[in-house]
Amino acid sequence: MTETPRDSFAGAMREAQRPTGPLVGSIVAIVLFASVMATSILLAIIPGITTLGLTIVSALAFLPVWILLWVWLRFKERRPFPSIGFRTPSRAPLQIARGAAIALGAMALAVAVAVLTGNMEFLQTEDGAYAYWPAIGWVIFALVAFSIQSGAEELISRGYLIQSWMPRAGILGAMIAQSVFFTLAHSLNTGLNIMSVFSLVLVSLLLGFWALSEGALWGVIAFHATWNWAQNSLFGIPVSGIPAENSLYAVVETTDANPLVSGGLFGLEASVTTVVMLAIMTAVTAVFWARGRNNREG
Repeated sequence: MTETPRDSFAGAMREAQRPTGPLVGSIVAIVLFASVMATSILLAIIPGITTLGLTIVSALAFLPVWILLWVWLRFKERRPFPSIGFRTPSRAPLQIARGAAIALGAMALAVAVAVLTGNMEFLQTEDGAYAYWPAIGWVIFALVAFSIQSGAEELISRGYLIQSWMPRAGILGAMIAQSVFFTLAHSLNTGLNIMSVFSLVLVSLLLGFWALSEGALWGVIAFHATWNWAQNSLFGIPVSGIPAENSLYAVVETTDANPLVSGGLFGLEASVTTVVMLAIMTAVTAVFWARGRNNREG
């Protein structure tokens, strides 16, 4: 039977000459995340750095993840870097476009619900416009920065952790491991509450089943990057508790906003609307993955 991209992605550890198991794989993930923290701290002490500059270097702090993971795969496991989730470049344009479109549509819907219910509102500029066009350069750059940041998180969570856990722990162990890691990685963010935890767990499951269904990381990276970018740089809403410094639009909570609809300090990710959307998308993606697996086994 010919191996499909789904099979080669989930079973990529079989290609390693010196494979890594769940325990060491988890340690590698923690070390990679620690490299982000260490780089962020070093960049943050640059003399005279502005808040906007700090935002930029924080995104660049995720670059070491790409480099260190390449080194680990190449010299320790001895398997090609594309096996982490980049084996199908011919399918990349469609998967990237689909991931970006779904993220943008979902975030636009969450914003619409919050605005139409009176929990959030669009601020106007001094000349009465809603869009702040001088920020367009930053908005474009931010998409690149979020792609680096979100891509690094996907490399660790939906890429490396799933591949290192799947052979020995199966789908259940792999999904639990990457969901726990991703949620804990955001546990110190401002405004964390039970709704934001639900959101983090659900998006972990959604992107996990998504990556397994496509057999690649192209789509989940596009979704993750666009999701963060739309909140922060397009609508000016906090991303997982991290406030927006510059954006095309400014959508803020009204004075009597209900945090269940606006998401509070954590941002729209902690809203009921987002949690419900993620739950629906997760269920649909899990069913799609399960049907694909049954068809291959049948």
